Amino acid sequence: MKLKKNHMNKPLWICSDGFIYLEMFNSCSKQASDFLITIAEPICRPELIHEFQLTIFSLYAAISVGITLDELLINLDKFSKNVLPNELISNITKSAESFGKVKLVLRENKYYIEATNKSELDYLLNNDTIQNARIYSTDNNNDKNMISLYNLNNRHRDNNKNDNKNNNDDNNNIDKTTSNLLNEDQKGKDCYVTYEAPVLDTTQLGFKISESEKQLMMEEKKHANLNANENSTNSAEVYSFEVNCDKIEEVKQEALQTMQRPLLMEYDFRRDKKNPNLICSLKSHVQIRYYQEKALRKMFSNGRSRSGIIVLPCGVGKTLTGITAASTIKKSALFLTTSAVAVEQWKKQFEDFTNIHPRHIRILTSDYKLDLWPINEAGVLISTYTMLSYSGKRSEQSLRIVNDIRRREWGLLVFDEVQFAPAPSFRRINDIVKSHCKLGLTATLVREDLLIRDLHWIIGPKLYEANWVELQNKGFLAKALCKEIWCSMPCSFYKYYLKSNSFIKRRLYTCNPRKLMMCEYLIKYHEQNNDKIIVFSDNIFALLHIAKTLNKPFIYGKLSPIERIAIINKFKHDSSINTILLSKVGDNAIDIPIANVVIQISFNFASRRQEAQRLGRIIRPKNKANEKKNINDPDSFFYSLVSKDTIEMCYSDKRQRFLINQGYAYNVLSDNIVDFNKLNLVYKNKKIQENLLKCILASTDDGNMDEDDDLFEDQSFKKDNTKVNKTNSNILLNKKEDSLKKIDNTTGGLLKLSSNMDVTFADKKKIPTKKFADKHILFRKFLSQNK
Repeated sequence: MKLKKNHMNKPLWICSDGFIYLEMFNSCSKQASDFLITIAEPICRPELIHEFQLTIFSLYAAISVGITLDELLINLDKFSKNVLPNELISNITKSAESFGKVKLVLRENKYYIEATNKSELDYLLNNDTIQNARIYSTDNNNDKNMISLYNLNNRHRDNNKNDNKNNNDDNNNIDKTTSNLLNEDQKGKDCYVTYEAPVLDTTQLGFKISESEKQLMMEEKKHANLNANENSTNSAEVYSFEVNCDKIEEVKQEALQTMQRPLLMEYDFRRDKKNPNLICSLKSHVQIRYYQEKALRKMFSNGRSRSGIIVLPCGVGKTLTGITAASTIKKSALFLTTSAVAVEQWKKQFEDFTNIHPRHIRILTSDYKLDLWPINEAGVLISTYTMLSYSGKRSEQSLRIVNDIRRREWGLLVFDEVQFAPAPSFRRINDIVKSHCKLGLTATLVREDLLIRDLHWIIGPKLYEANWVELQNKGFLAKALCKEIWCSMPCSFYKYYLKSNSFIKRRLYTCNPRKLMMCEYLIKYHEQNNDKIIVFSDNIFALLHIAKTLNKPFIYGKLSPIERIAIINKFKHDSSINTILLSKVGDNAIDIPIANVVIQISFNFASRRQEAQRLGRIIRPKNKANEKKNINDPDSFFYSLVSKDTIEMCYSDKRQRFLINQGYAYNVLSDNIVDFNKLNLVYKNKKIQENLLKCILASTDDGNMDEDDDLFEDQSFKKDNTKVNKTNSNILLNKKEDSLKKIDNTTGGLLKLSSNMDVTFADKKKIPTKKFADKHILFRKFLSQNK
């Protein structure tokens, strides 16, 4: 690695393997960080040194948002301490030759493949599948000539299918025939549909552009003009040809796997005259924040809506970002989220942030099934993944609504918690919903399997990812103190832990009496400080036992959405209820901004996503009324209680990786810091501990799981269980003893679909690289694994 003479003034160390290290204490670190977020994947971002990696997907995302090869290399060299490695330059150059050259656009209800360079379209049309999917217009004489040439071409191909050698010769003859029939002008732009390239009109955006962003846009425009002059091409012209809408998936597959030209999905919504406009704008008092503006500018930078993924931390406005995107496109929009409670929250946010008429908002859950608006109008539909992807027998009303969704064209399809979208059960949503633009929103773009990479092709590249610690330092996130407390296990429990099966072991380390005493102590301590506390337990046995013993309200999968909303509202607004117990149904899309303490006693193995989502419940900025004495004091507290010397410690270590990579740190403490002998705690009672142990040892594993699974929550509760209980205390006191038995697991839930366990479900067989030896080097591994 050769250093530059002025390397002390540069912030980046760039390695030949694509890893990049950023010195955050350098004066140029802010500009370099903004640039790296666009072109590389953030790996680890602690306080002083940030680690990034250039990948095939990050380069694809960078080029898709308009960054050219020259801009990429010039900026890397500008910030680099060392001379750029030739090997890295070569790999980046090869990627730029494959990515960002061609786009798939829906204009006036017709699909077009377009490029600024005709040679890229010529290259794609060498593929028989793409050639056969092409549609020729009969609007002008030139296209009629092209139709005759197209038919002649196909006749020659059909006559020579069985003889490869003759086929090659005849193709050469066809090229000569084509050259004779077409004059020079026809071989040029008249062969394709030509029009002016779209440009960004800031008046068409549903949000205001800040002065700093306007200045940045002007600089980018200057760079674009310089590149256009250097390439001596007319960048104001775009060439395209139409393709059959019924063969879009085949064309996308061939363009990617055979031609190594992934098609970027864009929607020219301003020229869409067929679909009705949505009357929806942000209210005058609503102002988006700078990071939301950056994310949306990536989506709308070229005057069209670009499909892709936006990654923002929990509690900083993902909902408003999605609503602003819909207000900009102003066409019918479909929003998908994970639960019926989240559906209600999205609906309320639409009503709070926009001027949309209530009759143009529909929700679709098991309890609410209203017909859509008239076909000549536009509206917003909010539903769940499971409601739309359900493959079983539907009710007559539900089937009618889903068929209506199939028949319509949607301007925008938004996937909330997009990390669930690659699951096999949810992929059929793309076949059901015909959308022009797709937007994925999430705080945790992680899965423990290989399916997360499929989002780049199912939805689009990652458009923007925010920095958690940066937003915390600027006051957009609450300062959180994370603590892991090791709780020793009594000998009476531990001796059974050593000789029991995995089912009993898990109940033993979850219901460790010293862990439950620590949980009870923390609840009392924070309730005295008027804090709002959430206790998380994946294990329903433990959840119900604690709820009944301490007389606290709880939510889990068996409760109806009506009950859940009533309990959450009580927790938010009733000062007498300061603690609530949640199963994993509270991990995603639950809006409880008032909460500032999380106590985690049971979790889903080594899921990084779940750890981050649970921290996200309490990092919303707190009200100024609760100002701290010291500015450095934390606003929120996250406790993870772990049974010492058990397998739970291994899971806990792996769960923390995502948050540690975001810049958070865990303080590890022992339960010895609290003298339980001096405290009056319910779980200190020896009889309660003995009864708890007997109950655990008497339980049997009959194939059902202890964990609550909320994927099909709309079907998981009985119709006679919908009565709202205002405090939930009566539910706890009236529960029979058998309510502490195992809860049946719903078939095919989010646990399986999100692949939360810290394992990689990869095929260990040898990859047949020889078969793909002639493919682009960056595609070999991707193609072989897909095969």
